Amino acid sequence: MSNVHERLRRLLFLVPYVSKHPGVTVEALAKALTISREDLLEELDLLTCVGRPPFNPDDYIDIYVDNDRVYVDLDQRLFAPPRLTAGEAAALAAAAELLRPATGDALQSAVSKLEGIIPPAARERFRDMYRKIDATAEAPLALGPLTQAILERREVTFGYASPGRVPEPRRVRPYELLSNRGQWYLQGFCHTRQDARLFRLDRMEDLAVTATAFQPPADARADVPNPARGTTGDSVRVRFTPTAAPYVKERFGQDARPLADGGVEVRVAGDSERWLTQWVLSFGGEAEVLEPASARAAVARAVHASLGS
Repeated sequence: MSNVHERLRRLLFLVPYVSKHPGVTVEALAKALTISREDLLEELDLLTCVGRPPFNPDDYIDIYVDNDRVYVDLDQRLFAPPRLTAGEAAALAAAAELLRPATGDALQSAVSKLEGIIPPAARERFRDMYRKIDATAEAPLALGPLTQAILERREVTFGYASPGRVPEPRRVRPYELLSNRGQWYLQGFCHTRQDARLFRLDRMEDLAVTATAFQPPADARADVPNPARGTTGDSVRVRFTPTAAPYVKERFGQDARPLADGGVEVRVAGDSERWLTQWVLSFGGEAEVLEPASARAAVARAVHASLGS
C-alpha cells in the first residue's frame, strides 16, 4: 500500500509544481521528485488520463513535454477551490463514513477540511444534516485490506463461514467491493470453487493479503452478480445526472441505460426502503427516483427529515 500512497503523493505534487514552474526541465523535475527520468515520463503519461466529469476531451489535464521542458494547461475551473452546498457536503461526509475502518483519524481531519470549504452561512446547516443522515451500517474492518488487495491486484485468503457451516478456507482474486442494503460484499474469482463468487465481508475470518499477483480479465466483474441490480417486479427506477453517470456506468455496466442528456437510468432492488433512501441521498441531488410512487415518497420523507422540516 505504501507504493500506492507514494505514487499518489507524486501525482498530487506534479500538477501544482509544474503550474508554478512552467517550462521546468525534465531532469530538474525528476530530481525534485527523486525518481528517474523514465519513471517521471510514465507519471506524466498517467496524468493525461486525469480529468473531471463529464470527461469530454477538454476536461482532462493537458500536461506535456516540449523540447525537454514540462508544461501544464489546466481548465480554469480547477484553479478555484470547490464551493459545496450544505447538502452536497453532507452527502460527501456521509459517504466518507464508510471508510472509517480503513482511514482512522484521517477521516475526521478530512471532514474538518470539508467543512472549511462550505460558505460560512451554510456551515451550521451542514453540521445539522451530517448529524442526522444515517449513511449505512458501519463498514467492516476487512474493507481496508481488501481495498489494498484490489488496488495492488493481489490474491487474498480467508475463512468463509456460510450459515450453519464450519468456516472453509478460501483463496480469491478480488475484483470489486460493493455495499448493498447495509451489507458489504466482495466480488471475485474463488480458486476453491473455480468460479466467480460473491462474499459477505462479515462472514470472513483471518483475512490475509498474499504476495501472489494476478491480472483480472476485462469482463471480470460481469461474471459476478451485483445484488443492487433489480431483477424482480418490485424494482425501483432511478435516474442519474450526467455528472454521476460515469460512476453509475462503471458500477452497473450494461444495466445502465443511457439517456439523451448524458445521464443514465438503472433499476435497483426495492425491497429495503432504508437502503434505497440512503443510497439515493448519498449522490447529493444527482439521483432521482422515477418510480414507483411509494419509493419516491420514501426518499422525499428522508430528505425532509434530514432538513429538519
